Amino acid sequence: MKGVINYGSFVSIAQLTDIHLFADINSSLVGIKTDFSFQEVLKQVQRTLPQVDLLLLTGDLTQDGSIESYERLRQSLNDLGIHAYCLAGNHDDIPLMKAHLPSEYVHLSRSIDVGKWRILLLSSVVVDAVHGYLSDQELLYLEKNLSAYPDRPTLIAFHHPAVPLGSQWIDRICLENQDEFWAICDRHPQIEIVLNGHAHQAFDQIYETPHNSIRCLVTPSTCIQFEPQNDKFQIDHQPPGFRHLRLYPNGVMETDVHRLKVGSFQPDLAAVGY
Repeated sequence: MKGVINYGSFVSIAQLTDIHLFADINSSLVGIKTDFSFQEVLKQVQRTLPQVDLLLLTGDLTQDGSIESYERLRQSLNDLGIHAYCLAGNHDDIPLMKAHLPSEYVHLSRSIDVGKWRILLLSSVVVDAVHGYLSDQELLYLEKNLSAYPDRPTLIAFHHPAVPLGSQWIDRICLENQDEFWAICDRHPQIEIVLNGHAHQAFDQIYETPHNSIRCLVTPSTCIQFEPQNDKFQIDHQPPGFRHLRLYPNGVMETDVHRLKVGSFQPDLAAVGY
């Protein structure tokens, strides 16, 4: 990160995920204009959080993988003036992200050091697939970084959830090689948080490995939501939102989910045949 930031008593992070922008600013996903809902979420971040040290954008930044959508996202984040760290989801075009996103305030860094914490951003994207997978290269990168910084409380972020969420249809398109990922996590007790998107819903669970205990978080989309605990695909009426995380120097984390006003940005269920 550029410059020196006084983090105060904690590092304040806003996670935004599954934005699904289009080339056309007026395009909709299930009746919700994703650009407008994203802008309202950004305003909500500014209204509700007195301190924001950085943003984490955890994938599906666009719906159509278009140059126009990435350029508009970059401009919005530059205008906000808060350092934003972005990773890809299954809808993203990684070469276009690399070509059109980086700027003064928008970064594609693989690791971030903030206060006492270390944040590792991984790619779980499988080209032309909806499910996620951490390649051998990603797992090696993860292992090496964890081994190099054993005393730094660590947050790991990637797009696809790393644990079952209790919905058959979404669990089938989450991270496929969860066992390999958790085997690495089991060897590194400094890992405190695994942070994901993709599922368009709020989820918060402690995952126990034989030698570790890790908080697993999934965050609502800035546009449409999926109904939790439903084995079949179902759009939820919950409004768009984001997650706020507070990372303390002693490794403690506090988090809550903020949503837009109830009834705002309602989906068009007729668009998906309901």
